[in-house]
Amino acid sequence: MNFDIAFMFRAMLEAGAEIPRSLLIAFSAVLLGIAAGLPAALARFYRVPVLRSVLGAWTTVTKGLPNILVYFMLFVLLSQKSGFPVELITLIGISIGAFTEMTEVFRGALESVEKCQFDAARSMAFPEHKTFFRVVLPQIVPVCLPMASGVVIHAIKALPVAMMIGMRDILNAALSAAVINYRYLESYIAAALIFWGIFIVVERTFLYIEKRYRGNKIKGGAVCLK
Repeated sequence: MNFDIAFMFRAMLEAGAEIPRSLLIAFSAVLLGIAAGLPAALARFYRVPVLRSVLGAWTTVTKGLPNILVYFMLFVLLSQKSGFPVELITLIGISIGAFTEMTEVFRGALESVEKCQFDAARSMAFPEHKTFFRVVLPQIVPVCLPMASGVVIHAIKALPVAMMIGMRDILNAALSAAVINYRYLESYIAAALIFWGIFIVVERTFLYIEKRYRGNKIKGGAVCLK
């Protein structure tokens, strides 16, 4: 069978129509992961009783679950029993993974802040919230950005798996175009080109933001003398 370039571009157009909705789900999931992951990381970093152990156990469990297993469990619990739409189930499933990943990202970034930074803030009678926003946050942002870009990419890559529960995404739309003529190779390549393009944009964007924040680690906190 000859490779049909014209059909590949047709499949790209079919798949391209799903880009806005797919990216909305992926980025919303990451934002939810960030919103929940930062407090969770702070709870573990400051060793909050009970909550620290619960969050540690949650991280251990969820890190070992494949996306497809999470989707199927949520589908049975939410769709078959409560009628939740598959888009919402996909959002929840990706959010669970993003929450776990961002918790670890923030926790690792917090651990990278030297103890003397906190001692310096206490010596200036900074309250805890001021210490975080004026000293800690400007230092952990440059550390988190490279890893956060990976979380965004993982969220986007988790979308095609959700077609197993009926979610229509970029890959599913590209494959739908090949149902009649069975030109699945062209459809796969069309979807791959779209994903590669998205990932390049994501990586370049985070690289630009990272460069803008470079240097904030010294500006945001006290310098430790050794």
